[in-house]
Amino acid sequence: MRLIHLSDLHFGHHDDAVVDTLSAEIRAQNPDLIVVSGDFTQIGSRREFARAREFLDTLSAPVFAVPGNHDVPERNLVKRFINPYGHYRKYIHEDLEPFGVFGDVAIAGIKTSRRARLSFNWSDGTISRAQLERIEQRFDLHPEATCRVIVAHHPLLHPEEPMARFQRRVKRADKALEVFARIGVRLVLSGHFHLSYVRRHEGPGAVREAAPVGPRFAASAPILVAQASSTTSTRLRGEPNAYNVIEFHNGEIDIAVREWLGSKWVTREKTSESELPPVPADQGLRL
Repeated sequence: MRLIHLSDLHFGHHDDAVVDTLSAEIRAQNPDLIVVSGDFTQIGSRREFARAREFLDTLSAPVFAVPGNHDVPERNLVKRFINPYGHYRKYIHEDLEPFGVFGDVAIAGIKTSRRARLSFNWSDGTISRAQLERIEQRFDLHPEATCRVIVAHHPLLHPEEPMARFQRRVKRADKALEVFARIGVRLVLSGHFHLSYVRRHEGPGAVREAAPVGPRFAASAPILVAQASSTTSTRLRGEPNAYNVIEFHNGEIDIAVREWLGSKWVTREKTSESELPPVPADQGLRL
C-alpha cells in the first residue's frame, strides 16, 4: 500500500505555484490513499473551504482527513462556539475522526483541535482519555489489520533540532504514546509545526533519536512519529513545502519526503533506520 501524507494546506494563505503542480505530482506517485492531517484553511472561512474542496476534487485517490486548529472559524466567534466544524463537515468530510481498514493497514483519525481551551493559546491541541479509549476499541474490532496508524493534527513529539518558533506538543501526548505503544500502533502522522521530521518512540518514557530529514524505515514494534511540513502554505518555518510518501510492504514501513524547490518536486536524500548509529537506552529523551 502506498499512502501520501499532506498537511497544513492553509488555503487562503497558500502558494498558487505549489498548488498548481501538486495534483499531477501526487498522481505520478500512484497512491492508494491520501491522508491530510489538518489545517485545510487559514481562518476557517466558507470561501477557503470551498477552495480546499476544489483542490481535493482534483486528486487521484481517496482522501482520509482530520481537522486542524485553523479549520475552526477564527473570526466568526458565534460560529466557532455554536457550530465549529460546520464548514469542515460540508466541504471536507462529515466524520471528524474517521477510521478505515486497507488490507492489513488500519488507520484511525483523532481530532486534536478544540473550539476553545482553558489556556490562552487556543491553537494548541488536546487528546482526551475518552478519545484514547475509543481508538483502542475501534482497533480491537479489526484484529486482522496488523499495521496500525494514527492520524492527528497536533504532534506527539518535538523535533530533535531546536525549533525556530517553539510550539507545544498536544496535551496528553505522553499518555497517548503509552496507549499507542501498548495497543501496537506502528505509525503516527501529524503536522502543525510546518516541519518535516521522523522520530522513534520505543516504549514508556523512551525516545530514540532519528535523523530529522529523509526517508525512514521501520520493521518492528517501535512507533514512528512522522511529521509533515506545510504542503502548500506560504507560512514556512525554515523548510520548503513538502509532503511524505509512505510505503507499507511485508510488515515494513518506508517514509520518503518530497519537497518543493521552487520549480520542481524532489526526494530528499535516502536514509534508513538501519543506517543510523545506535543510541544507548540511557540516552532516551523524555519530552
